[in-house]
Amino acid sequence: MKTPLIIGAGKGWCATSPLHLTLQCATKCSHTGILKEDHLLYNIYNKDAWGWREYWYKRLVNDSMTPNWKHPYGYQSKYGFHNNLEEIEELFTRNPTLQTYIKYYKRHYQRVKHEYKYVHDFSNSNALLPRNFLAKIAPVLKKHFDIKVLMIFRDPVRRLYSELSQKYQDSPNLQKSYNTSKDYWKSYLKKGEITQNSDYIWSFKSYNEFFSTISIVSEELWGEKNNCQEKLAKFLDFDIKELWPNAYFPEMGTKAPHHEYLKDQWSSDLEDLTEEDLEFGRKHMKRYYDEWYDYFGSMPWRC
Repeated sequence: MKTPLIIGAGKGWCATSPLHLTLQCATKCSHTGILKEDHLLYNIYNKDAWGWREYWYKRLVNDSMTPNWKHPYGYQSKYGFHNNLEEIEELFTRNPTLQTYIKYYKRHYQRVKHEYKYVHDFSNSNALLPRNFLAKIAPVLKKHFDIKVLMIFRDPVRRLYSELSQKYQDSPNLQKSYNTSKDYWKSYLKKGEITQNSDYIWSFKSYNEFFSTISIVSEELWGEKNNCQEKLAKFLDFDIKELWPNAYFPEMGTKAPHHEYLKDQWSSDLEDLTEEDLEFGRKHMKRYYDEWYDYFGSMPWRC
C-alpha cells in the first residue's frame, strides 16, 4: 500500500498556515510531523537551502532538551518525536536525498495512520520547485506515495505586499533605502519585478502536469463561495467540517485579528493598502490576473 501524502505547494502569504492547521488540528485529516515546513524537497533541489533549514535544526535540537515544553499544534505534539535526536539529525542532514524524504514521511505515516488519513508536507518552498525538477522526482515519489497537491492562492496584489512588507521588516538595509514598506512595494512594482511566488499559473501547471492538484482561492474557502470547502473535501475524500481561522480573511491589514498560531499572518502587513494602492498594484500586475482568467476561466479577485 502506498503512503497517502499531501504536498502543500504554497503560495506563501496566501493562508498556508490556516490551511495546514485546518488539516492537522481542526479536522485531523493529515499530520505534518515535527513542523509545518521542513523545506526538504527544496534542499534536495538547491543545497543553499540549508541556510533556511539550519535555524529550525538548532531550534528543534534545543527544544528536545526541554521535554516539559509543549506545543499542542505541531511542535512538541505527541507525534513530534522531539526527544529523538537521531531522527532529527537524519531529517536535517545538510545533504538530503529523495530517500531522506521518502523515509521520513513513510515512517511518520506509521505513527499517525490510526488517527490521520494522510501525512503532509506544507513547505512553502515547494511552490518554487521548477518543472524539470518535478519531472525528475515525480516517478520516484509515485512509487511510494499516493500524492495529492494543494495550492492556495490570494489576491496577487495583497499577497505581494504581505511578502514584501515582511521582507522590509526583516531587512535594516531596506529600511534605510525606503521610508515605508509601501514605498518599497511600489518601487518593486515600478521596476517590473515580481517575486516567484506571484507566478500562480506557472506553479500550478508545473505540479498539475505530474500530480493530482487542486487550486484553492483563500477568499473563496473562508468566504464560503463556489462550494470551495466541499470541493476540497471531495478532492481529499475527507469531510472538512471546520476551518481554522484565517487572519487574511476578511482583509483587515494592520487590524488583522491575532489568531493563535498565526503570527506569520497578522504581523506581516505594516501598513494598510488603500483603494488607490490596490488600483496601482493591479495595474502593474495585470498580466497575472489575466493569466488566471485565461487558465481557469474565472476571476475571484477584482481587477
